[in-house]
Amino acid sequence: MINNVSFILAIYRFLTQLLLAFLVLTITACAKDLVRTPVPAALEETVEVVDMPGVRAWSDSYSQELQADVIQSIRDEPEGLFPRGPNGEFQYSGLSLSGGGDHGAFGAGILRGWSKSGRRPLFKIVTGTSTGALIAPFALLGPEYDATLEEMYTQVTGDDIFRKQPILGAYWRESLADNTPLQVMVEEYVTDEVIDAIGVAHNNGQRLLIGTTNFDAQRSVMWSMGAMANSKHPDVYSMFRKILVASAAIPVLFPPTFIEVEAEGKVYDEMHVDGGTVGQMFFFGSAIDWPAALQEISGTSEVIDNSVLYIIVDGDIDPHYDVVERRLAPIASRTIKTLIKVSAWSALYRMYLHAQVGGYSFRYVSLPKDYVAYTTDSYDPEEMRRMFRLGHKMGLAGDAWLSTPPGF
Repeated sequence: MINNVSFILAIYRFLTQLLLAFLVLTITACAKDLVRTPVPAALEETVEVVDMPGVRAWSDSYSQELQADVIQSIRDEPEGLFPRGPNGEFQYSGLSLSGGGDHGAFGAGILRGWSKSGRRPLFKIVTGTSTGALIAPFALLGPEYDATLEEMYTQVTGDDIFRKQPILGAYWRESLADNTPLQVMVEEYVTDEVIDAIGVAHNNGQRLLIGTTNFDAQRSVMWSMGAMANSKHPDVYSMFRKILVASAAIPVLFPPTFIEVEAEGKVYDEMHVDGGTVGQMFFFGSAIDWPAALQEISGTSEVIDNSVLYIIVDGDIDPHYDVVERRLAPIASRTIKTLIKVSAWSALYRMYLHAQVGGYSFRYVSLPKDYVAYTTDSYDPEEMRRMFRLGHKMGLAGDAWLSTPPGF
C-alpha cells in the first residue's frame, strides 16, 4: 500500500548505495541467515491453514469447495436481501477493488459519492487487493462505514504506513521499510466488531474475498474472510488482520507475511506478499463456475442473469506520453510504471472475459487521465483529499462507469 514513485525511488537509492553496503556485508559476514520451514513442492496443493481449513482457494483454478460455498451463500440469503426480478432473473452486484496505495482515496471517494447518490447497491461479493483489501471489508458492510473510509484515506500520512530502515544491513533483512505502522492502523480500524460483522454478513449470503500472492508458488490466493471470521480459531481476529496486511505488503519494500500451514502432521510456513504482485485486481475468475451455480439454484439451464460486476481501479490506467531521460532513475521509474499499468490492463481484460463467459455485465471506473497530482510524495494528506473529493464527485454523478476495458 505505497505510492509507486516512492517505491521506485526507494529501489534506486538501494541500488546506488549497494557498493557501500557490500563493504559492510563483508565485515559482518558471520551474521545469521533468516530461517524458514517452507512447504515442500509435493504438498503445495494439500496444505491447510493451521486450525483453519477451508478458508482459501487458488484464484487461477476451479475450486469445488468455493463452488459449493457460493451455492450455499445463495441458499443462506434472507428473503428479500437480494430480490430477483419480475421474471425470476438474478440481479446481483459484485465489487472488485484494485491496488494503488494512497490512490485508494479515490476509491473511498467513489463509494462515498455512490452512497450519497442513493444508487449504490448491496454487494453480494466484494474482492480486494492491496489497498483495495483495506477498503473491501467496509465496502461489503455498507454506507454506514463510509465515514471510516474517509478518515482512513484523508487523515493518514506516510508515517502511519511505514518506517524507513537504514540501507546498511539490508542484505539480511526482508525489506527496505518496516510496515509496523500499517499493522497498527489496520488494528485500529478493522476492529473485532468489524470482523464479527463480516461474519454475520457471511451467514446472510455475502462474501468477502481478499487476494494475496503465495510467493513461493507464484500464484494468487483468495481468502474467504467471512468464513475466517466465523471460524473457531483462537486468534481469528489477528489472523483476519494479518491477511489484510499481507495483501498490502509490496515485496522488497515491505516484509512478507508468513502463514502457518500444515500437512501430514507437520507445520510449515508460506510466504505471502501483495496480491497485486500477480494481478492488480480480481473477482472469482476460474475458481467458480457462476452460471452453473445459478443453474443449480434455479433448477433449470434457462437462467436469466442481470448481475453486474463493478470494478474500482485506484489509479490512472491510461497511457501517457512523457520523454524519458537517459539516466538510470528515470528509466527504472518509467519501466515500473509501465509494468504496473500493463498489469492493470491485463486484469481488466481477464475480468471482462470472465464476465462475458459468466453472463453478467461489466463496469469499471478509474482515475481520469487528465488528473494531475500536485506532488509525487506518497500519502500526502492534501493530495489524498483531492483524490477523495474527485472520487466523491464521480460516484455521485454516476456517469463515469465504462462497460469495456481500454482498447475495446
